Amino acid sequence: MSDQERAKPIAVLVLAIVFAVAGVHTLHRCGEVRERTAPSVTLESKHVHFAIHRDGRLHIETADGARKVDAEIVVVEEEGAAPIALTDLATDGKTIARAHTAHEGEITFTADAAHDSLDVAFVHSADAGNEENHVGLRVPLEGRAAFLAGRGELADLSSEYGRFVIVSDLVHPLGVTAAGADMHVEISAMGVRATTPIGRDPHFTVGVANAGGAIWSLLYERAKVETKHVKGTVTGAPGVSQIVGLDDNGAPQIRVATDVAGRFDFRAPASITSWYASASATRTSAPVLYTPGTAWPLVLDVSDGGELHARIFDFDDHKPITARLVVHGIDGTLDPSFGPDYRASGAGPIIDALRGEVTTPLPAGKYRVAATKGLEWSIDTRVIAIDPGKRVDIDLSPRHVVPTPGELGADLHVHARPSFDSPVTAEDRVLSLVAAGIDFAVPTEHNLVGNYAPSIKLLDVEGQLSSVPGVEITTYMPKFGHFGIFPWPTDKPPPPFKATDVNKVFAGARAGDPKRVLVVHHPRLTREIGYFTAFGWKSGDPPPGALRTDFDAIEVFNGYESAQLDRVEAVLDDWYAFLNAGKRYAATGSSDSHRVQYQWAGYPRTMVRVGATNDEERKADPIAIVAAIKAGHATVTSGPIIELELEGARPGGDVVMTTPHTLIGRLVVRAAPWVDVTSAKIVVGGKAVETFDVPSRPTMTGPESGTLDEAAARTVRLQAEVRVEVGADPTWVLAIARGTRTLDDILPFMPIQPFAVTNPIFIHR
Repeated sequence: MSDQERAKPIAVLVLAIVFAVAGVHTLHRCGEVRERTAPSVTLESKHVHFAIHRDGRLHIETADGARKVDAEIVVVEEEGAAPIALTDLATDGKTIARAHTAHEGEITFTADAAHDSLDVAFVHSADAGNEENHVGLRVPLEGRAAFLAGRGELADLSSEYGRFVIVSDLVHPLGVTAAGADMHVEISAMGVRATTPIGRDPHFTVGVANAGGAIWSLLYERAKVETKHVKGTVTGAPGVSQIVGLDDNGAPQIRVATDVAGRFDFRAPASITSWYASASATRTSAPVLYTPGTAWPLVLDVSDGGELHARIFDFDDHKPITARLVVHGIDGTLDPSFGPDYRASGAGPIIDALRGEVTTPLPAGKYRVAATKGLEWSIDTRVIAIDPGKRVDIDLSPRHVVPTPGELGADLHVHARPSFDSPVTAEDRVLSLVAAGIDFAVPTEHNLVGNYAPSIKLLDVEGQLSSVPGVEITTYMPKFGHFGIFPWPTDKPPPPFKATDVNKVFAGARAGDPKRVLVVHHPRLTREIGYFTAFGWKSGDPPPGALRTDFDAIEVFNGYESAQLDRVEAVLDDWYAFLNAGKRYAATGSSDSHRVQYQWAGYPRTMVRVGATNDEERKADPIAIVAAIKAGHATVTSGPIIELELEGARPGGDVVMTTPHTLIGRLVVRAAPWVDVTSAKIVVGGKAVETFDVPSRPTMTGPESGTLDEAAARTVRLQAEVRVEVGADPTWVLAIARGTRTLDDILPFMPIQPFAVTNPIFIHR
């Protein structure tokens, strides 16, 4: 087994070390150490204060107050990540502290005044337990983007390995490295986590600097990497630019901000041979070969290029549509960046076109431009060349090729402001949902009632998106899970969430409206936010008595798990166990999106059946949609669209029999031309009884030929008769479809394997 395969999350420290920690005993280091009984230990460097709390919380603060970061020292075990409790915490002065942990051994903290850094060394004890466990740091991103050497900017779903990670490279950048090995770096809703195995006695360095170049110099020095000077200027644009260095394989290894005059002077390894600069959303230089240590300066020009004007129409009715424009550089041209990752008007290479029209500057180069509107639509593409000072006009025409009469695409768990961890405005979130082809959405802000109605009206998209207010109960002190509740009245505070228990949360959720839906969100994520995990429930065991089970739905497919289907399947096993125990829970799937560029809204989604025709779908009242969700008249998908019918019943429905016999039905799996489908299966009572192989098709984009009926017929990947042998006992039947090829071959930052599951059809006597 390789080191990277062994390196599950053992959180490495990637950020700060908090002030506050208790406990104090006598320690020794080259002599006798003072005994203290202060509530926390603070270590100091020249410009940075590092504070350590006994409960594992960490805090870093610069002397000028411009950067304050709260983090946690964590251990990652099979059950998830949790802060490490520190005991015997003591210090021999302002630079060194030591502590013990319950089972991981000893931790030594050493502040380096000259470099504004903190070295953290773990020494595991002989009885540390499973050496596959990891330790390290978890740091909130706080709206900043993490940069990992060898991978570049990390998306919300990232799980990567690398030697150096930087959090924010503009104001007091913070960096982390581990001695002698790559770290396992994960991005999640909890922030960025850098880890390494306990058994290696890991040693990390966390540093804070005044400039990007300085933080890289510190990390390279700690890692004993030889460096040479890179000095030069960015021309063609005023103000601060970003310099990115690539190795011979084109992998981004370093990113540094210039000063306000466009100048830069830093050190980098000689293995970085190509450089480019990015000055703003659409001003990027061409890559330039340059070896660090070269005598002459590096000059990167980001002068204006040309302009793109794109119009997006429905191919069949020729009307403009709200859709997402994706611009990808090809043949050596870099991807453009139209803005920060939280703006629908421009997030990286993505623009959401409210009225189906976009005009934007682009650096000179060659691009593939695509228009997408979600899982039911084709993706139309064009290849264009942008010349300096010239404009290119194109028309793109996706088609609604996957027919879903009577069904609505719903995202029931999505974030924007005022959630503390999402900078997306409500208007941008609504626009991102409409551009993804979502018809119904629930704003689930953390412990605050979300309401999209004003934004829907402001954007004039009433006919495209409906919604009900909602809330996500995010428990803490103690943390025991997240719960979605909708509809929730906008004039009423949410149920209790702080210093409470599950009984009070559930009672508050139920009060006042029996039609309300209570959903358990991401039940198998970490102990802090996964309800099943927080109560120590292991799949296959009976649920513990303290686990309340009177909820309505389980989020079996969460966007943060969409790149790791083994996690989805673990939740499916839990759901199956409940169904076999007679619990009739609906399955939902939602994006849990906190940004625009990464982890797109609408992926995955819940397809809700509200009628039999498109006319009934369009006229559906939001409360009727909520009732359909609660009843399980729905399927969950990140790509395939499943139709399952058994003796006339559909998902969420019932088949009543008087004698055992064979049930007859049909299974149809459809998918847009760019979505891969390779298999499907019928599941009865938790066991697969029939499996179908589906021929894979290559990714298809561009204009869809023929009539709409002909285009729709091409989306059918499987059509089969279903015969289910049913005995004397009540049971249930559902269908699953999946594909092998991930969606990021056409949708950037979407490493999602296509997957879909229906709600059950229940078989009764």
